[in-house]
Order: sequence, then C-alpha cells, then structure tokens
Amino acid sequence: MAALGKLAVILFAVWLLLGILPFFARIFGFAFLPSIEWMSKTNLPGLTAGLISAVLLFGLFLKGWDKMPGDKVKKTLAVLGAPFIGYALGRSVVVIVGPMILALIAGHQVELPFAVVNADHRGYTNCRSPVDLQGLPFLFDKVCRVPSDVRPGLSPGGRIIVIGHGTSLGVFAQSLRRVD
Repeated sequence: MAALGKLAVILFAVWLLLGILPFFARIFGFAFLPSIEWMSKTNLPGLTAGLISAVLLFGLFLKGWDKMPGDKVKKTLAVLGAPFIGYALGRSVVVIVGPMILALIAGHQVELPFAVVNADHRGYTNCRSPVDLQGLPFLFDKVCRVPSDVRPGLSPGGRIIVIGHGTSLGVFAQSLRRVD
C-alpha cells in the first residue's frame, strides 16, 4: 500500500508540473490562447480537475505541516494558498496544456476569432498595450504589444482574429487583425 501511495504522489507531482508549463510560457513571452470552442468543451472537466487538484494539494500541505520550514504564520499562508495554486495548475492541465502541446507538435499558421473586452489600458511591465479577450482563463486572456494603429478601432464586444502558430484548439499569438 505504501508503494501505491508513493506512486499516487509522484503522478500528482507530474500533473502539477504539467500545469506549470503554460505559466512558464507566459512568463517567457509566449502568449498561448485556447480557442473559445475548446474552452466551452473543457469548462466542466477543467473545473473538476481544478477542484480535485486543489483538495489534493491542500491535503498534502496539511499532511506535511510538521516538515514545512518556517514559522506558524508562513506555514498557515502556505496551507491556505495551496488550494488556489492547486486549482489553477489542475485546471490549466485540462484547459491549456493539451492544446498548447498539440500546437507545438502539430501546429501551423492559424487564425482564431475572439471577442474584445478591453483595448484601452496601457498594461504593465511584461505586457504593454494589451487587448483583453472574452471567455478565456485569467492570465491567458490577453494579447500583448498590440500596435497603436490597431487598438483605436477595437471596442468592447468587437471581434478580432488572432494569428499565429497553433491548431483549431489554440494559438500562440503573433499578431491580430480586426474583423470588419
């Protein structure tokens, strides 16, 4: 039984490592956007995977309370933050990792439609001149460095086409154009 428990922990660790991939891609400037169709198909499985991962990571942190470094406050913050991290990583495996890996392996130049939420803000250090898109998960809902000649014509609810390397399930955004 102990071997089965260790195997389960190893599989869960691999699951969480897969969940980190999209976040690292985003940090290094590769904006992957899952398609709206994929998002609608994987909403419930993504929610389920996120909740299961949240509960499991919370349980692992509680179980390892005595082995965690730091004082009681840091341990408490780690345990309370574990479900949120577990949810984000578990959901990203279902919703983002599959289409992202498929885009890397079998991708080609594609154009996917999206709806604009906001195109008026300046952004932040790693994402200047962003356009926020509707219906995508947090952190994977924007295209950065949109040229100033494209942004003025974009309004909330407006349609755009994101162009880049990918498949019908998602795209690594390289450019965009308005839908006229």
